[in-house]
Amino acid sequence: MLVTTQGRGRVTLGALAKASQYMVHEEPGGIIVLEPAVVMSLTEKKLLEDAAFMAVIRDSREHPEKMVKRDRSNSPRA
Repeated sequence: MLVTTQGRGRVTLGALAKASQYMVHEEPGGIIVLEPAVVMSLTEKKLLEDAAFMAVIRDSREHPEKMVKRDRSNSPRA
């Protein structure tokens, strides 16, 4: 597929675009690479990097029978 840049260097990906955001970098020889990307908050990044926290999440997923059901009948509703 041939893609032609529009004014101001824009390119339309059309049906090729599988994501809404991409990281872009240029390789030697002028090759432009688009990599699908997801933006996350710094807090989320820190949680995902916390090995102990991720172990708790993994254990909860592997053993749902250990989860404690909470009575939220008196909780305020948004």
